[in-house]
Amino acid sequence: MNSMRQRRCQLGALLASACLVVATGAHADDLSHQEPVEIAVELGTEQGDLRFSPSELQLEAGKLYKLVLKNQSPSEHYFSALQFAAAIWTRKVEAGSAEIKGAVREIEVKPNGEAEWFFVPVQAGSFHLECTIPGHAAAGMVGEITVK
Repeated sequence: MNSMRQRRCQLGALLASACLVVATGAHADDLSHQEPVEIAVELGTEQGDLRFSPSELQLEAGKLYKLVLKNQSPSEHYFSALQFAAAIWTRKVEAGSAEIKGAVREIEVKPNGEAEWFFVPVQAGSFHLECTIPGHAAAGMVGEITVK
């Protein structure tokens, strides 16, 4: 059942992306060649504090973003916003010497690691963000992503 709902969400995001292209008169490849708006998000702190900084992100549908996730803390952290992930088109994720393309649900960033997520929001809404490592969200590692 959950898998079916996820597939419907992915299909909805894909259809929304196609509608966005038609509505703006752009070609599909124009979205992937925009200059990205860069936003840096720190996952935790060097002292081990459990938080996202900033914890609130304001985005616009149809714009290409480069989300730079930096973890300078001594433990790993997850950037997890499942409903948000279903409401975007992911161009790619770059981490180390790897480049990942296709649907991304969450990103784990190891201690002193960094990942860059390139995406275009295609659906407006407010989406819950959290680190899904046990105890991290309860300790304050949560946030909100708003797409207008």
